[in-house]
Amino acid sequence: MINERNLLIWLNQLGGITYEMILDMIDYFGNLSEIWNAKEVHLYEVLYNHRIIADKMLKTRNKCFLDGIINKKTQDWYETKTILDNDYPEKLKRIYNPPYVIYIKGTMNFQKPLIAIVGARKSTAYGRWAAKKFSKELVEWDIGVVSGLALGIDAEGHKGALEANGYTIGVLGCGIDQYYPRSNYQLFKQIEEKGCIVSEYGPGVEPLKHNFPARNRIISGLSDGVVVIEAGEKSGTLITVECALEQGKDVFALPGNINNYQSKGTNKLIKEGAKILLDIDDIIEELKYKYPLENRKEKVEVREALSSEEMKVYEIIKQEPIHVDLITYQSGMNISDLNTILTVLELKGFIDQLPGKTFTAHK
Repeated sequence: MINERNLLIWLNQLGGITYEMILDMIDYFGNLSEIWNAKEVHLYEVLYNHRIIADKMLKTRNKCFLDGIINKKTQDWYETKTILDNDYPEKLKRIYNPPYVIYIKGTMNFQKPLIAIVGARKSTAYGRWAAKKFSKELVEWDIGVVSGLALGIDAEGHKGALEANGYTIGVLGCGIDQYYPRSNYQLFKQIEEKGCIVSEYGPGVEPLKHNFPARNRIISGLSDGVVVIEAGEKSGTLITVECALEQGKDVFALPGNINNYQSKGTNKLIKEGAKILLDIDDIIEELKYKYPLENRKEKVEVREALSSEEMKVYEIIKQEPIHVDLITYQSGMNISDLNTILTVLELKGFIDQLPGKTFTAHK
């Protein structure tokens, strides 16, 4: 079936055609569908700097080739999303040169808060520990972790999220059917089951070197901020940082030993203005401006420590400092029972009483 959605999938399959080039063709022909029937001379004119791509389009511009691509997409165990689809990630739409087609394995949950954790493949023990630590702590706040499924820091970021029963997205620099590096095969399978794997490359595309810098714009594009754990002075990780800055995203950098090569990049980022990462709160405070975050671990601890009636009162007080009369009104309790609960909550260390019979949550 020849429609704009399927034509995007066709163009993506040819390789080398950016979203900017597609917009140029739409501007030239009026709409995407006209490309299918455009005369050879017009294709060469609009793609004057990309004659090889124009030749590819002319060679494959037949219904048999198109049907083969579309039918394969519907048979395999991954999903294909185009920038025209309603469930295409909104965050990606807003970046420069977005991938106009993405292939997905697993569960899509792109609207939730997401933080990228990236860093060196040749990482130190300290770096791997930090990547896993911050990943797990992000999950406690119900924040997903995005990374590139590479060795080192990327892998530890994914593992931390999975170990904490959280959500993680792996972005590939190869075809959606490829497992690269092979040593991360089990990690791939776990992410497919509990998270999501994304690629702008269709099946069969090899992990070519130039794919990975392009992949990095998707890692930062899906994320609300980028955490750099370790990076050399000329690390590929810094490409992700450049993408994040161009996209207006926060960049956090973990300081490291000045004698360690893998800390040169992160220390330099801090020197140049990146937010220093010392504690998970450094990230949370920035995200709270965009999302109503709540620490899941603390919530469980609180629920285990309080009865249902105590929890009801605590939830009221937690919103903001509040006078006892308003607590009585909102809880529907009589004042005698409420005073008993307030005393218990104070003794357990969950609330404090301020002057004028006003209460505030301690935790």
